[in-house]
Amino acid sequence: MKTKLKSIALSAFAAALTFGPLQASAADVEWRMQTYASTGMSEYNSLVVNFANRVEKASAGRMKIQVFPAGQVVASPEVTEAVRAGALDLGNTFLLYYAGKEPALQGINEWPAGLYDQQAFEWFYSGGGKELLRPVGERNNFYYLGVSTLLGENIWSNKKIESLEDFKGLKIRTAGLTAESLSKFGASPVSMASEDIYTGMQRGTIDAFEFVSTPVHYGFGWHEVTKYVINPKFTMGGSSDWIVNLDSWNALPDDLKEIVDNSLRAASDDFFVQSRLEEGEIVKKLEEAGVEFLTWPEGEIEKFEKARYEVVREKYSPNSEDFRVIQQSRMDFLTKLGYAVEAP
Repeated sequence: MKTKLKSIALSAFAAALTFGPLQASAADVEWRMQTYASTGMSEYNSLVVNFANRVEKASAGRMKIQVFPAGQVVASPEVTEAVRAGALDLGNTFLLYYAGKEPALQGINEWPAGLYDQQAFEWFYSGGGKELLRPVGERNNFYYLGVSTLLGENIWSNKKIESLEDFKGLKIRTAGLTAESLSKFGASPVSMASEDIYTGMQRGTIDAFEFVSTPVHYGFGWHEVTKYVINPKFTMGGSSDWIVNLDSWNALPDDLKEIVDNSLRAASDDFFVQSRLEEGEIVKKLEEAGVEFLTWPEGEIEKFEKARYEVVREKYSPNSEDFRVIQQSRMDFLTKLGYAVEAP
């Protein structure tokens, strides 16, 4: 493992040099970070660059963060390893990519019961999430800084998917809990970095994909190689993760730690509001571009949710007591808000 981490660190360092060092400055702290977002996506600016700018302004220039878009230092699924190795100080990623090495993080970016947009954000900051997840991060050499809300997800496809039965034999780019759940309906999940989805759809390597929300999909230009979008959204409450190399975090003075934390929460709020405003406009643009919206019959989403619960109970919970405790906390949080959910 140490050899692999060293290899990732050296590769990432070389890649970072390719894109240039931080400009000379009087900053006391200079961090490098990579996000899963591309420069063409609104969240690259409204979330990630916004966060970095807030940190620099609030610290009066004492701290600067250089942002790399998706794939420019390491492939998106390698961001967690790069942060752990210290090749990146900070990553905006999806920790489900790392769940194979840390079972407590299985399904971390999605919920078996996705009921409203902000559930992951509110649970992390106000419902006990950070208290459970930060110790998991520390034993993996990263500080679990926070999460940012993603709007609900639709499946995009080049084949008509008019019910769950149409997933039989379908090659779909997916990951985590959704991949495990769709397998129950005969789908063939394909592991693929977000930066490869466009080419995958264009060449027919995959028939369909799910990643995150409509504004993100549009920002990547995936509507150019997609015929159908499936309604309704199959899940809500998803989130992206923000993780910091543990040594980088521990080296920060307390006032800068507070600035980083507050800046992330503020930028996440900005991004959520902008995404809500943007989504309706993007749907119109998709229709004008000739993308067809298909609507599943009543009851299909409920079947899909049942499959997600089955994966959680049959596979994830027995595999990790930490996962079970985390999921129980999430379900308790939703129950307190008045939602009817099942035990993990």
